[in-house]
Amino acid sequence: MVKQDDAQATWLPVIGKTLAYLCLQEAQRKNPEKFDTVLKRVKFLEGLGLSSGHAAEAAGSTAASVRQLHHVTKKKRGKNAKGKKKSTR
Repeated sequence: MVKQDDAQATWLPVIGKTLAYLCLQEAQRKNPEKFDTVLKRVKFLEGLGLSSGHAAEAAGSTAASVRQLHHVTKKKRGKNAKGKKKSTR
């Protein structure tokens, strides 16, 4: 029984990551504009249960790169939100 538990502990995460990657590929095929950036692909994979590191790797990047992209994107949004609203008059 111990060997079966070891096998499951080894293979179930591999199967899960593989299925998440295949789901991403199919989603990109059906709706490519929805997954046009690394951050969108990573967010999708994290929604399927992958850790941020594994999601970044499956999306073709690294965890450090994705953190930096997230930081830069968040910073850009903050700058745009702080500006004065233009009057419609």
